[in-house]
Amino acid sequence: MLDHSPVVLTDAEGVIRFWSAGAETAFGYAAIDAVGQTLDLIVPAEYGDAHWAGFRRAMAAGAAAAEGQIGPFPVRRADGAVIPVPGRLTLIRRADGLTIGAMVAFG
Repeated sequence: MLDHSPVVLTDAEGVIRFWSAGAETAFGYAAIDAVGQTLDLIVPAEYGDAHWAGFRRAMAAGAAAAEGQIGPFPVRRADGAVIPVPGRLTLIRRADGLTIGAMVAFG
C-alpha cells in the first residue's frame, strides 16, 4: 500500500524542494505550485516571524528543540483555512554534520 502522508522538505533557506502527493491532498496546493516557494506558502502570517526566527536558528545551530517530537504545526491551506496538523520535524544533515534543510512528515 502506498503511503499518502503529507511530507514537505525544504532547503536551508526554507524553499520547498519536495512536496508529496499527500501534501497536495491535505493542504490543497499542487506540487508544481509549491516546489520552489518558501514555507510562507503554508505558514500562517501570524506565525511567520516566530517560524522564520526558529528556522534560521535551527539551520545555524544544527539543532531544534522540536526535532523528532510529534507536535502540532499550524498550516494555512490553499482555501485559507488554518488547521493544526500533527507532524514530526527532522533536520537534514550532510555526512559532515552541516544542516542543509528540514523535513516535516505530517499525520
